[in-house]
Amino acid sequence: MSLIIARRPSVMLTGMVLMAMLFCAAGARAEESDPSIFTVSGFGTAGMAHSSEHRADYTNSPWYKPVGAGYNQNWSPDVDSRFGMQLDARFTEQFSAVVQAISQLRYDNTYKPTIEWANLKYQFTPDFDIRLGRIVMSTFLASDYRNVGYAMPWVRPPLEVYNIMPVSTNDGIDASYRSHFGDVTHTIQAFYGVDNLKSPGNAYHPAVSNNPARNSWGVFNTLEYGPTTLRLMYQHSNLSLDGVNAFFDQFKLFGAQGAALANRYGSYQTPVTFWGASASYDPGKWFVMGEFGTNKIEPSFMGEQRAGYVGGGYRAGDFTPYASYAKSKKLGNSSDPGLNLAFVNPFMRGYAAGLNAGLNGFLKPITGTTVTVGCRWDFMKNTDLKLQYEHISLDPGSSGLLINLQPGYRTGSSFNVISATVDWVF
Repeated sequence: MSLIIARRPSVMLTGMVLMAMLFCAAGARAEESDPSIFTVSGFGTAGMAHSSEHRADYTNSPWYKPVGAGYNQNWSPDVDSRFGMQLDARFTEQFSAVVQAISQLRYDNTYKPTIEWANLKYQFTPDFDIRLGRIVMSTFLASDYRNVGYAMPWVRPPLEVYNIMPVSTNDGIDASYRSHFGDVTHTIQAFYGVDNLKSPGNAYHPAVSNNPARNSWGVFNTLEYGPTTLRLMYQHSNLSLDGVNAFFDQFKLFGAQGAALANRYGSYQTPVTFWGASASYDPGKWFVMGEFGTNKIEPSFMGEQRAGYVGGGYRAGDFTPYASYAKSKKLGNSSDPGLNLAFVNPFMRGYAAGLNAGLNGFLKPITGTTVTVGCRWDFMKNTDLKLQYEHISLDPGSSGLLINLQPGYRTGSSFNVISATVDWVF
């Protein structure tokens, strides 16, 4: 059973106020014939992806997208294609704002734009600033620009790592402070706020449901020395998955043993704890990088997940061949006997057996390895072409990050993914 979640399309009150301020400022500047306060930029990716596994769908975002390459489409443009626009405004030397909207496949199978960034920033000193609004959290090295394909060497960042943390944005406040020790720059960033994800209906919860992440906070530490970047991060949230809980609530119909299973595997404002470490070295001609993270969501069916990757590439003129190796592992229960049918009313045993099967569907491990090789060609200004091959080997019993599993699909299989994208910025 797959879980698909998408960020809410509407902007929180702060974003709405920000938009109003930007438009008001735009009108004032237009009257002064001085449009320099605003900067408009954009980015996009046109891609096609093919998966050799035809009994399931491969996607770059199993939390957010309903379809992908494999089962629904032999070659899918929905895995990587997107278009984004960004409006930056600098009102004074200290006060600025940004709004970014992205159109890509979302949970309802449409490309309706969503707001990724919408925040106000005040720069108290050159090394200290505070932002208020919707902010993308700096969980990973490429978090700030993971939707901008042109900014990355590969088609998509290693999914084992970049899908390990479902909460990626914060509606609230963050602060950054930089200190300098000779040639070393140390940046500490802290945030606090909320997020509200939306999931589509399913057999257990037909209506679209809210999945709030509350009491979200975290700290990111970054050290930069020349071409070297090191980062440590910690995040915490309390997460509810209402669509999933609609399934686990049915266990409560079977008394104490059912309630115990629901409380153990449901997600009712469950603590989410993430630790991570990243490192990169990029002197210009070549680069290497690696990231590791562990995400613990307990008590919950998701349990504890660990993932990491190492990768690198070499820049030879307009061409950049690259490769990476990624691995993920789930700790804790990968199966559970569920309800003891001997203590279930005979008329309800079929129903209980179905719930047990569904429970073990949720508990399937998300484990395996991915070997990636590819090449980037910067064939014209601000535009690149990438070709990428991935071999994905799943551990026994695992369906990895695949969605829409069909009858006949075998867990623990291996398959290949071929991708081609054109990325641009303007």
